[in-house]
Amino acid sequence: MKRRAAPEPDRAGRKPRWLRAQLPSGSRYLRLKGLMREHRLATVCEESHCPNIGECWNAGTA
Repeated sequence: MKRRAAPEPDRAGRKPRWLRAQLPSGSRYLRLKGLMREHRLATVCEESHCPNIGECWNAGTA
């Protein structure tokens, strides 16, 4: 009887390290988020759950 190698774990759900976005943080991001909440506003970035929101807001381009 032939032996089979153990099946590899399912990696379909894992994203490559270079594709992953960091969690939003930073002083500009927090200041802008506070301003949006204070005025009860929502942005397209927030509504669409944009993975780049922290990068844009920290750069001051939002």
